[in-house]
Amino acid sequence: MTEERNVPSWVDTPLGILTADGRRYHTRPSDLEAFAPDVLQRYGLDTLLRMAAGWSQLPTALALFLLLALLLSTDAWVAVSATLLTWLFCSVVLPSVVFPSIARPVTWLVHPVAQGLLFVGVLSLMAASGHIVGVWIGLAVFILLRWQLPERLLGGLVVYLRRPLSGLPPDDAILRNLIVRLALRHGYDVGGTDQMQQRILEIMNRRRPPRN
Repeated sequence: MTEERNVPSWVDTPLGILTADGRRYHTRPSDLEAFAPDVLQRYGLDTLLRMAAGWSQLPTALALFLLLALLLSTDAWVAVSATLLTWLFCSVVLPSVVFPSIARPVTWLVHPVAQGLLFVGVLSLMAASGHIVGVWIGLAVFILLRWQLPERLLGGLVVYLRRPLSGLPPDDAILRNLIVRLALRHGYDVGGTDQMQQRILEIMNRRRPPRN
């Protein structure tokens, strides 16, 4: 009889919170407890991190769903171009525009199994209709987006375009904005969020090597 082990979904490190899926938030649980105690007590850190992680995957999910819609209605290469532009736009804007009311449903929307089943269904219909080229293009784009290839190739451009909106990395910006929105929803004090941003930048600077 094997003993079940509870694997933590995140760990606290000197450089911030590291989640099981590899996301790093440049803040500590003690910082969040100091800056947003009411929000943390109401929702719990696990839920906040899960909602933030789901929101960070929303650009990929929206791009994939748009790809499916366009593959059924327009030229495949037009669909691919529109999909990549949508991904780029959402990657730049969405970290600064967080809506807690839909953050939980988003965690279902970004689930890879749900996306995979939907893609299998739509691509099967396209194959049955004889749109073989569209099927292969759709499959290729799906794999590339799920492997986060656009993020790796265009990450620098996203960071540059995001500078006027926020100086924080996308994951940090999402978590901060999520906490602010939740605090405003329930009438909690949000006075500590500016200190939270300064603390994030302070932890980020720890990772940078000292200049000679």
